[in-house]
Amino acid sequence: MTLHRTWAAGCAVIGALSASCAGEPTAPATQEIHVSLVGKDTVSTFLNRLATPHGHVVVTRAAVDGAQESAALKEEHDASLHLVEGPLPRAALAGERARVGGFAVVAVPTGQDPHDWLGSHRFHAEAIAEDEVSVPRRALRGGGRGQQRTALDGETPDITIDAAFLEARLKELSGATPINVGGRSVTIRERGSENGRSLTRTWLKQQYQALGFTVQEHTYRSGWNQGVNVTADRPGADPSRVLILSAHYDSVNNAGADDDASGIVSSLAIAHALKDTPLNIGLRIVAFDQEEIGLVGSNAYARQLDRGGELSQVVGVLDLEMTGYDSNGDGHYHVIHCNENTSADLGAAVEAAATRAELGLVRTEACTNRSDHAAFWRYGTPAVAVSQDFFGNDGNPCYHARCDTVDRINWDYMRRLTQAVGLAAAKILTE
Repeated sequence: MTLHRTWAAGCAVIGALSASCAGEPTAPATQEIHVSLVGKDTVSTFLNRLATPHGHVVVTRAAVDGAQESAALKEEHDASLHLVEGPLPRAALAGERARVGGFAVVAVPTGQDPHDWLGSHRFHAEAIAEDEVSVPRRALRGGGRGQQRTALDGETPDITIDAAFLEARLKELSGATPINVGGRSVTIRERGSENGRSLTRTWLKQQYQALGFTVQEHTYRSGWNQGVNVTADRPGADPSRVLILSAHYDSVNNAGADDDASGIVSSLAIAHALKDTPLNIGLRIVAFDQEEIGLVGSNAYARQLDRGGELSQVVGVLDLEMTGYDSNGDGHYHVIHCNENTSADLGAAVEAAATRAELGLVRTEACTNRSDHAAFWRYGTPAVAVSQDFFGNDGNPCYHARCDTVDRINWDYMRRLTQAVGLAAAKILTE
């Protein structure tokens, strides 16, 4: 679907479907789609699929028989439809057409930024896709359930996260310390503009090439958006398997020390700690572009891997989304899996590593699609988002604000959370 059109609610049904929306799926007119709440893995062909703890909210071209909730939407002009994840207010959002499964369906005028239209960057807005995806009805791509669970057994390689390395790199990436590029001193003041993101990519390439990783840039185009993802690879003994550590390098035109320079630097620190460790499974670090405008880079990358038949090689994705804020010192963190395929096994690996290493971390439950891990759920690939206690009682008040700077980072907490992910990754990579 282009940015020049969207859909309006034709019917909304809570509970069992009405006669007009029920029955066997039939090919509808091109001006109609359906947004439905269904059980896990019961719909394998869809335009969009977002996770809830016990089901999926799917967008399909045909009505879904047996959906728990459903809304039929008809085409409008000069607007685009987005699925919006909250928490949502009780009052209707601007342009809201329906609510299904805890998500709002909102029509955003053409050319308008969804977050500006909604009046908040705390909402996650995903545009209705143009192309359908068909996912085999199986729990996991890239291995069996038992393969992931072995990560919980046996000895974990001993790696240590260098606290000084973390602090030095995060200060560089968030503009507190200048960097050297081509023999000149420059400062990465923000990572929202093309210039800021280009400087960041140069910095990323320098960092990973110094560690001996093979670095590549992947340019993509998605609708009106064009961006560049960066990958850094270190092969394992088995070339058919790879573990991805990811984070997004863009920001909302601010320093973005926590969101998400912290995740980028945590993944870099893990790569640094593992640089001399023999690997059985390949390690791939992915720095995603344009997460802040709707997971654009990660969706493009996951789609690229799917079309190239490479997703079957991915044993899992550990996405690092804000790892540096803990104002009350309680050590709470999230490993978000939403019961998607075998993603819970990846989450258990991180939790087990944190417990065994006695890192003083306490996992708290959360379920969200609002980071890059969700791009892989769309294709049935196991993925988790590891994050500070964003959805609990300790959200960063400088989220998406100018004050998201290094002076608010809890360095010891960041080291401990990075250590937990690093130990889990090391166990998986050396199996």
